[in-house]
Amino acid sequence: MRIGIDCRMAGTGEGIGRYVEELIKHLSEIDNENIYVLLFSESMLASKFQISNDKFQKIIVKSKYYSLSEQTYFIWELFKLKLDIVHFPSFNVPILYPGKFVVTIHDIIHHRFPGRKKSRFVHRLAYRLVIWAAIKRAKRIIAVSEATKRDILKVFHVGLEKITVIYEGAGLKLASINDTDAVLKRYNIQKPFLLFVGVWRQYKNLPRLAAAFDLVRDKYSLDCELVLAGKIDDFYPEIKNEILSIKNADYIRALGYVPEPDLAALYRAARIFVIPSLTEGFGLVGIEAQSSGTAVLASDIAVLREVLGSGALYFNPRNVEDMAEKISTLWQNEASLEDSRRAGRDNAARFTWTKTAEGTKMIYNSIAWDF
Repeated sequence: MRIGIDCRMAGTGEGIGRYVEELIKHLSEIDNENIYVLLFSESMLASKFQISNDKFQKIIVKSKYYSLSEQTYFIWELFKLKLDIVHFPSFNVPILYPGKFVVTIHDIIHHRFPGRKKSRFVHRLAYRLVIWAAIKRAKRIIAVSEATKRDILKVFHVGLEKITVIYEGAGLKLASINDTDAVLKRYNIQKPFLLFVGVWRQYKNLPRLAAAFDLVRDKYSLDCELVLAGKIDDFYPEIKNEILSIKNADYIRALGYVPEPDLAALYRAARIFVIPSLTEGFGLVGIEAQSSGTAVLASDIAVLREVLGSGALYFNPRNVEDMAEKISTLWQNEASLEDSRRAGRDNAARFTWTKTAEGTKMIYNSIAWDF
């Protein structure tokens, strides 16, 4: 088979880009039968991916993701490649593409938190039309968690047989971890710290985490810092304003994007990793923290219970007092910290990118002769 994989989001530093990168890498390690055509929109990004398997070829396409061209000219670009299957790693599928395709749905967060990047009615209508068409017309749908699968079934009413849950992996390159002391010095981290990793968007619930941090320092007298690693989204200035207006804002380290070797060092050095999200599709950063041997505190929501299991302790994400109390209790109990680290490592071992690639290859094979 000639299998096309849409790689236009690779190298963005966000979750879908990471998913594509790891999937390609691990497919190249397990599949010497199929031919893979990797579709990049920039030659510079394509050149970063060094794959030794000669059945993987890179093609540069002109159509950018989330563009008008994606819904028009991209169809012609795909048609010319004579692909048996195309795998779109996100919902942004050309509505009129006539070929067989697989789509990965990571979440339907935009249904609950539409955001501001495409805030006009026409943009939101376009999103709903594109994701509806992708889900309805796909030969198979990959959901990254059972929680995401339930959301798809509830909102789009597709047949249960179309959806397969294939978890993401926990393949942070810990082998390439940078010197921890040097990393902490570079980012001016001077005290034991809580760590958050993610973009600054509404559903990530950062203002409540900041408010809980105020209580942690004042009510519970913990001498610590809050380190926020991840892209600061300028579309949500109120989030930045709320975070940096707390009483203990001087003890917040807002780092912005952090390269992977530095991030690996931060995971290892953190005393507690916190994931306070109101919703998630999978919660990869929690698994990465667990695999790094860091104690994890997480929102008590279904998807994080599913993925993080008994390797995390949970709090009510809408209750600042509960969040602060749970942080304080875990922080001050060395035995509980060690138990959490051990349970987290055990849980993270369930998730590998090799399993993701193997499950995805099975999906490709299962639809090869579908008509």
